Amino acid sequence: MFGKFCVAALFIPLVAAVPALPVYAEHQPVEAATITEATPRRIVEMHFDASPSEVLAQLLTRVDLYDSTIVDVRFDHTLSATPGEIGVGSRRICVFADGRELVESLLVYDPPHTYGYTVDAAASTMSLPVSEIVLLYDFTEAQDGGTDVTVRVFYDPQTPGTETIIEPVLTGTLRRTFQTAADTFGGTYLGDQSP
Repeated sequence: MFGKFCVAALFIPLVAAVPALPVYAEHQPVEAATITEATPRRIVEMHFDASPSEVLAQLLTRVDLYDSTIVDVRFDHTLSATPGEIGVGSRRICVFADGRELVESLLVYDPPHTYGYTVDAAASTMSLPVSEIVLLYDFTEAQDGGTDVTVRVFYDPQTPGTETIIEPVLTGTLRRTFQTAADTFGGTYLGDQSP
């Protein structure tokens, strides 16, 4: 017993002297149920050649480059969790050619991993046929380089029973918008599907 104790005692200082290695947790997508009760409707997949931080910035701030109906994009950070800077609570204001505005409030902002927003219907001058809509973007470094992007789309129609009318229209709009985003920023649109 004494011999084993002495041998073990010799290793304790060695173990204590070895610095702890950092533990890197793999980023996990935001649990949608924590921010919306809307129904999951679409999952969009894209791949870009650029880094996650570059792709996140492009998709978030340059909507006018990949949605031809938008002529200007502004940000209002007065409600941001980080005052004066982009963060949860910031509002992206998309201005359309006819002057209408769609105001989108950031619900999640964790660069370069994720961001998500909802449409602020009360602040918008453009109406949508949905009672709530949330888009969650997840950015992952691809094993072969570049960035894989997954966009999860949640919404519920304003009028119950109109899903069969609204779903194809919104799906078509999302598909065209994200195909254009992929083309604009050097990516590939991989497809979309129902969850």
